[in-house]
Amino acid sequence: MNTGKKNYDEISIPAQLDEVITKSMRRAERTKRLRSLRRMAVSAAAVVCVLFASANIMPIYTYASQIPVLGSIVQVLQIGSGGEITDGARGEAQNCGESVLLSFKSDAGELDAVPYYSVTRYSSPNRLMINLVGVRDIDFDSLSESLLETSAVQDAYRMMVLDDSRFGVVIVLNPGWSCEVSEYTDPGALMLSFKEDAGAEEEGAVYYLRTEAMPYTEELGLLCEEYHAESPTQLKTLGGEYIVTLGQYGSESEALEALDALNSKYGDHGLFVASGAENEIPEN
Repeated sequence: MNTGKKNYDEISIPAQLDEVITKSMRRAERTKRLRSLRRMAVSAAAVVCVLFASANIMPIYTYASQIPVLGSIVQVLQIGSGGEITDGARGEAQNCGESVLLSFKSDAGELDAVPYYSVTRYSSPNRLMINLVGVRDIDFDSLSESLLETSAVQDAYRMMVLDDSRFGVVIVLNPGWSCEVSEYTDPGALMLSFKEDAGAEEEGAVYYLRTEAMPYTEELGLLCEEYHAESPTQLKTLGGEYIVTLGQYGSESEALEALDALNSKYGDHGLFVASGAENEIPEN
C-alpha cells in the first residue's frame, strides 16, 4: 500500500479554508483595482500638466501649424534697428494669435534677410513706429487686419511717406501692452509678439511738440521730411485727422526750450507744446 498517499489523504482540512481562500482572492482583486486606479490618477495628472503647459506656450507655438517655418533668429528687440539694405522687396502679413508675422519676398522669391528696419516706442499714446527701407509694396489691409486681430492693438495706420521705397506703420497699443520684435534670416521675416504686463504702472504726463491737425495728405510727408533729423512721428487724432509730433519731454519747460531751438533752426512752422497721459490720444 502507498503509505505516502494514505498520509496525504488523512490530512485534516480546516473548515474555514474555503473562507480564507475567498478572502485572499478578494484582497488580491482590491489590490489590483487600487493599483489600476493609481496608474489612472498618475496618467490623468500628467495630462493635466501637459494641458496646463500647453495653455501657457507663447502664441507663436500655439499657431505654429499656421505659419511658415522660421529661419535662424538674428536678434530680439523692443526698440532699435536691423536688417540689410535692399530694394524691390514686398511684404506679407499673417496673424499668429497674439503675434503677427511679416515675411518678405522679391521677384526672385523669398528674401534671405529682412530689409533694413527701425522700431521706435512712444507714449501719449502708447505706440510703436516701424519704418522699412527698400520695401516697395505691402498689403496694408492684410497687415492692419492681422494686427487688429490681436488683443494688444487698438489701431494701426500707414504713415504718409513720399519715398516709394520706404514704408512706415504706426501701431497704437492698448494700455499695459508691449511689443517684442524678433528678426529672422533664411528666410527673412519679422515676428511682432505682443505681451501684456498687468502690473505695469502708467507713466505721468508726457510733453511733446506738435502741429495743428491736418488731413492725410502729402503735407504730412513734407513736414516729416523738413524735420527728418529730429525723428518726427505721425499721429492720428481722436477726430481722425493727423498731426506731426517731435520729441518727448519730462516737463513743459524742457519742451518750450526745445521748441525755441527748433524754431531758430528751421523757422516757425506752427509747432506748439502739448501734453498727455501715457495712453491718451490727442484731440484735433
